Amino acid sequence: MINEPDDLMTSLVTTMTHEARIVRHAGLAYTRARREAGLAVVERALRGYFDWRAAAAAGRGGAGLPDIVRSWRTAELLSVNAQGWGELRVGTRGLRLRLDGTPELLHFRAHGVPAFAVIYYRALVSALMRAAGLPGDVRAEWRETTLTLEAGEAPEPADEVRPAVALSGEEGLALLRATSENRGALLVFLGRTAEQTFGADGEQMYREAVRGFGAERGEAMRLDHLSKGLTLDLRNMMELYDSGGNEDVWQYRDEGVLTPAQWSQDCTFCPFVRPWNDLDGLRYGEIYDHEFHVAQFKAYREDIEVKWGELQSRGDATCEFRFSITGALPV
Repeated sequence: MINEPDDLMTSLVTTMTHEARIVRHAGLAYTRARREAGLAVVERALRGYFDWRAAAAAGRGGAGLPDIVRSWRTAELLSVNAQGWGELRVGTRGLRLRLDGTPELLHFRAHGVPAFAVIYYRALVSALMRAAGLPGDVRAEWRETTLTLEAGEAPEPADEVRPAVALSGEEGLALLRATSENRGALLVFLGRTAEQTFGADGEQMYREAVRGFGAERGEAMRLDHLSKGLTLDLRNMMELYDSGGNEDVWQYRDEGVLTPAQWSQDCTFCPFVRPWNDLDGLRYGEIYDHEFHVAQFKAYREDIEVKWGELQSRGDATCEFRFSITGALPV
């Protein structure tokens, strides 16, 4: 997408918040449909997602818990210490993670679903432990607005690691790229786990979750632009898109058309596509592409027509965005 210039920290925080939004909408959609059984599906999906990521981290960094954490690649762990979001202490036999203000935690708290934060971070910590060959039991406790998770033996000061990667420079850009790519995998695990458990009903639950995610973002942009006195049109939507600034992640051909009534441009690289292919999950990517974009753009403005030529989630080489407004625009 085309974005307003923005600093790297804002981009990363926005991207991390989007992951929490997806989890929240899946939790809401699945529990509406199947109550406790729906929530159990979200938990299983998150376990699968973080197990997949932990196995990749172990492959990059070695078998020990400190090395796996160092190789995690994204900021929900690696920037906790650096950004003052809490404290992460890692030893050879266990870890302690105290969270006060990560973007994900803040999102879950702000929307009144702190239980989703426990599910999310418990799955993450458990996956790290199992990848290191350690018991995956995790103790989680809320104390006012702070969530603390402990697993295994408390780290000893003599051998503990406190990873600290700032959201800046080349390291920060690498975190942004990896965070965006991982979101594609999260979508596959949420969609596949629901469909494997509930069949066609599970697919509909996944579609509802993706639509909710898209509609929330489109409505938020709509209200923001109206509050600034802006016209609701495609130029304003794309130039002020809510990704936080991801021109270093998604890649587009230079040629294209962006007017108030038309956006026509070809995306040549989408970070979601590699995990969709690696996980044999293009089907869930195609569902996402359709449901998300239709919900988001129509929540912004109902008469936006959402069309593609090629689409990478269908196996094509590019995504040919061909969106237009069919109604009248102010002169």
